[in-house]
Amino acid sequence: MTRELDARIEELRARRSGTLRKTEAELSEMQAELERQMTAFRKEVAAEANRIGGVMQVTGRRVVAAEKRQAKLEADLAILGEESGLLLRRHKRLGLGILLGSVLLGSTFISLALWGPPFWPY
Repeated sequence: MTRELDARIEELRARRSGTLRKTEAELSEMQAELERQMTAFRKEVAAEANRIGGVMQVTGRRVVAAEKRQAKLEADLAILGEESGLLLRRHKRLGLGILLGSVLLGSTFISLALWGPPFWPY
């Protein structure tokens, strides 16, 4: 009985670890994509500025559009950082709850195995 419970606990831990690794991989993938977009954007701005004749000669409208786009990308990156923290905390709490529930359930079965079922008054 104890081996089964230990096996179940290990299975739940492995599943939790797998979920965390998958979440971390997805988040790092998303961060890498945002970094690629920001790099491409910076290259676009530099190429456009060089084509016109220098960084300072880019028209005001393009500068405003570029700043808006960069601000949006930076905001997306900040939101992604917050969401990654929330996801990691949620998965940590979920794993702790599963582990605690497994321990409580296991201790109930162990106490039943050691002392037997309770004697009812009827």
